[in-house]
Amino acid sequence: MTDRRRSDDHKQISGYVPVELAREFKSICARLGVSQSDALEEILREWVTKRTPSHSSKPEQVPPRTIADLVRANMTKLKRYGVKNLPALARGEVLPTPGDFAIITSTLGMPEEERKMIWQQTFRQSLDKDYGGIKEHECECCENSEPTGVEL
Repeated sequence: MTDRRRSDDHKQISGYVPVELAREFKSICARLGVSQSDALEEILREWVTKRTPSHSSKPEQVPPRTIADLVRANMTKLKRYGVKNLPALARGEVLPTPGDFAIITSTLGMPEEERKMIWQQTFRQSLDKDYGGIKEHECECCENSEPTGVEL
């Protein structure tokens, strides 16, 4: 876990709110087991998204295409459910374990078809990276083998 205070990717902000709001916020964070930083990040992302002109012209956001997209869009929510390696998953550096993928998709209430589509798209991108941009069917090592799929 990265120490946000020492991270170049994080910046402290502050402000003043009414005492009762602060107490209620802290109480809810404690009850949910969510850090105040994670909760504030989620709130700020929603606030900024509402007020960003590029988002206001689009009625719906583009649905996630890969597991990394899915994790980035739902980072705060997924932290509460014990998914491992969230930052690396969000950057697309690693793939989740089958157990973590099940946690991610069930936490977000994803239908089975959407789960399969996101897994397959992520797997294709992972293969492209592993072969240096060469598609699976273009790779000499795969000439005589059948494509393999992942069962969910």
